[in-house]
Amino acid sequence: MLRLVRAGLILAALMAAAGFAAWLADQPGRLRLDWFGYVIEMPAPLLALGIVLLASAIFVATWIVAWAAALPQRRRLKRQARGYAQFAAGMVAVAAGEAERAARLAEKAQGLLQDPALARLLAAHAAQLGGRQDAARAAFAGLSQDPGTAFLGYRGLLADARERGDRAAALQYAERASALRPGSPFAAEAELQLLVEGAQWDAAQARLTRARKAKAVSKPAAAQLSGRLILAQAEAALQRNEPRQARQLLDQAMRLLPDHPAPPVLLARAARLDSGNHAARETALQVLRRAWQRQPAEAYAEAWLGLQNAAAADRLLERARDFTAGQANADESRLLRAAAALKAHDFAAAREELGIVGSQSFGSWGERLMAQLAEHGDGDAAAADRWRARAAAHEGVWQCGRCGSGHAAWAPLCPQCGAFDSLNPTRLGETLPLAMPPRPLLPAERR
Repeated sequence: MLRLVRAGLILAALMAAAGFAAWLADQPGRLRLDWFGYVIEMPAPLLALGIVLLASAIFVATWIVAWAAALPQRRRLKRQARGYAQFAAGMVAVAAGEAERAARLAEKAQGLLQDPALARLLAAHAAQLGGRQDAARAAFAGLSQDPGTAFLGYRGLLADARERGDRAAALQYAERASALRPGSPFAAEAELQLLVEGAQWDAAQARLTRARKAKAVSKPAAAQLSGRLILAQAEAALQRNEPRQARQLLDQAMRLLPDHPAPPVLLARAARLDSGNHAARETALQVLRRAWQRQPAEAYAEAWLGLQNAAAADRLLERARDFTAGQANADESRLLRAAAALKAHDFAAAREELGIVGSQSFGSWGERLMAQLAEHGDGDAAAADRWRARAAAHEGVWQCGRCGSGHAAWAPLCPQCGAFDSLNPTRLGETLPLAMPPRPLLPAERR
C-alpha cells in the first residue's frame, strides 16, 4: 500500500512538471538584457527553464557535498552499532556461562566501541567468568577511574576483595562507593557488613546513622539494626568490665528489641559484675522472669541461678518454684527446679522433677543434672560418667541459626561462622535448621 501511494505521488509530480513546462512553452514574449555593451536576448520560457535547471544543479551539488561530509560520521555510527551488537551478544554469553565466547566478544566490542566503559564492563564480566581475576580486577579498576562508572568499578573491586579475603581493601572500596552514592542501599549494606564482621560497633552505628539520613534504609529497619548493634556494644562493655555502661546500653536495646533473647542474660552478667548493686540484681531478675514467661530456656536458667545467693541454698528451691510459676509444667521449668534442688542437696525433689521430665526429653541440660544426681545423690561415679558422656554429644545452650553450632554464651558474632546476631537459646526437643543463608543487615524492601 505504501509503495502504491509513493508511486502515485511521483507520477503526480511528473505530470505537474510536464504541465508546467507545456504552459511555459505556450507563453509568448522575449527578454532583452543590455549590460556593459553586451546585449542578451532570449525567449522568456527558455530563461525560466534555465533558472529551474540552475536551481536543480545547485541542489544536487549541495546534496553531494553534504553526503560526502557526513560519510565519516555514518561510518562511525555503523561501527558503533556493530560494537553495541557485540556487547549485547557478549552479555548474553556471560549470562549463559560461555566464558570463551564472552571473552572473544569482549575483544571485538573493545575494538569497535568508542565507549571504553562498556568494553571494560564486558571484559570484567568475561574475565570473572573465565576465572581470570587479575584481568577482571584491572577492568574494574579502569571503570573506577571514570566518574560516570566509578561506582560500578568500586562495586566490582569490592566483590573481588571479599572473594580474596582482603577485608581492609573491601572496606576501603565500600567507603568510596558510599561517598559516591550516599543513598545507595547496596553501599550501606556492604560497608555495614564489613564493619560488623570486624566488630567495629561504634563505626557501624555511625554508618547506620548516615544511611538513615541519606534515606538508604527505612526508619523501622534502622531501629532494628541499631538495637542489635547496641547489644553488641553492651557485650563489649561487659568484656571491658564496665557493667554500668552495659546496663545503659541494654536499656536502649530492650526498648528497640523487646523480645530479643540476649538482654536478659547480659543484664544478669552485668549484675554479677556489679555484685554490690542490689537494684541491678533485682532488675535483672525481673527481666529474666518476663523472658522465662515468653519462652523457658536453659540460657535463662543459668543466668537466674548465677544471681542466687549461695548462702540461701535452703530457699533456692522455693525461689525456683516462684520463678517458674507461670510455666510450671514446662520441661525447662522442671529441670530448673531440679537444678535448684541439687544445689540445696534435696535429692528427692530433684529425682522427682527429673523423673517427670523423662530421659527422652532431657537434652544436654537434663543429662548433666542426672550426672550430678548420680554422683552426689547416689554416689555412683560410673553412672555419672555415662551421663556426662551423653551430655557432651549435645550442643551448648546457645545455637547459631546459620551454621547450627552450639555455644556456652551469647556473643554478637557466632564463634564458628561469624554470623551477626544469630545465636538463640536452645530448646528441649527442638533443633534449628543447619546451613541457613546469611540474612542481610538491611531488608531488601525500600526504604
